[in-house]
Amino acid sequence: MIVTRGNENNSLSCRHPDTLSKSNNMPAPAPAPDPERLPGFVLCRGGLEEVVEEELRELEIEVVGRHKRAVEITTNLAGFYRANMGLRSALNVLRPIRSFNARNYDLLYYQSRKTNWHKLFPVDARLRIDVKGHSPKITHTRYAIHRVKDGITDTFRKLCGGVRPSIEKRDPDVHIVVYLEKHRATLALDMSGTPLFKRGYRIEHGEAPMKEDLAAGILSLSGWDRRSPLLDPMCGSGTLLFEAWMMAAGIAPNLHRGFGFESLLDYDEALHVAEKRKLKARETHPENLRLLGIEIDPGTGSTMERIRDRYFPKSPIQLRRGKFQNVNPGPGFGALVCNPPYGLRSGTEAEIMPLYSDLGTFLRTYLREGSAAVYTANHDAAGSFGGSQSSSIPLLNGSLEGRLYRLKQTQDDPVRSG
Repeated sequence: MIVTRGNENNSLSCRHPDTLSKSNNMPAPAPAPDPERLPGFVLCRGGLEEVVEEELRELEIEVVGRHKRAVEITTNLAGFYRANMGLRSALNVLRPIRSFNARNYDLLYYQSRKTNWHKLFPVDARLRIDVKGHSPKITHTRYAIHRVKDGITDTFRKLCGGVRPSIEKRDPDVHIVVYLEKHRATLALDMSGTPLFKRGYRIEHGEAPMKEDLAAGILSLSGWDRRSPLLDPMCGSGTLLFEAWMMAAGIAPNLHRGFGFESLLDYDEALHVAEKRKLKARETHPENLRLLGIEIDPGTGSTMERIRDRYFPKSPIQLRRGKFQNVNPGPGFGALVCNPPYGLRSGTEAEIMPLYSDLGTFLRTYLREGSAAVYTANHDAAGSFGGSQSSSIPLLNGSLEGRLYRLKQTQDDPVRSG
């Protein structure tokens, strides 16, 4: 079990720090920075593990190992704060509290009951509990959640005079994850709270939008160097372009949103602000960068422009309206990234083959030298633009089994896969 800092007086740690300061007419003392190394797990989509590992190293966070859909780390509170603000391709950052052999549901209750939750978060916190992973013994997710919930609430009832936290699925203060792996279970605090792909800028979106973490991962895997002019011929509401700008400018994607760790008793606001300043200091504003999107739907194009003007006013992102087949983007583009319709959620199968064939023609015409990366879940049609599974990477988009098809364009062989 990981021991975290908390008030040793049970009657005090059962109350929120704000309540303590008001009742004593004194401000609650700020917790001292905790230099202790703590284990953690960063969850991500399958196929983005290596990308997330590299992002962690750029953030100076020690990587211990790579797992399926997760990267294991060791860090301190500052590192947890930095990871949440700075990671681009991750979903959640977990801080394990207790790991044990989970042979049955009663052990879930027993181990939850043994955990000093009252030293981790206040009794008035609103909780959400989720189960992730798989176990041959723990197969009923709702019952597993129920047993863990009972263990947590019984702990508080005993130590806090019968008072217990409430359960809130939609807008919780504290998110607890029960991670199952074979016969073991790990109880963890979700330091992120709201998933990290929810940056806060996508207040509107077009049809079948791409999640921000997936967009960032695709850009990292595409081979784009973050300096070459980048083109998205079917840009929708602009997620790939917005993520590209933040990557090129070194802008941490989650500087201005809230996190689950802010509701924990060991939250250090001064440390959080200090880490935010460090990330802000990394920002650069590259000159002469070109980011161009083409969008056929007028409403979706207007959405993209509203988001750009409100959240990224200093970006060089431009929009051309119309069919990409009829738009000449001009010379000089060395990279293309796009997420065309699949014929599964939008469009029809009859429209997809010609659309993908036109995309191949567009690549040969306007990307004479450079790299292209096309993400789609329609693998039968991918060959129409030159995509080959031998040069693709599987990446899940929700329940859809998509692939990122990477192509190299040369003047001698302009549609060769690479």
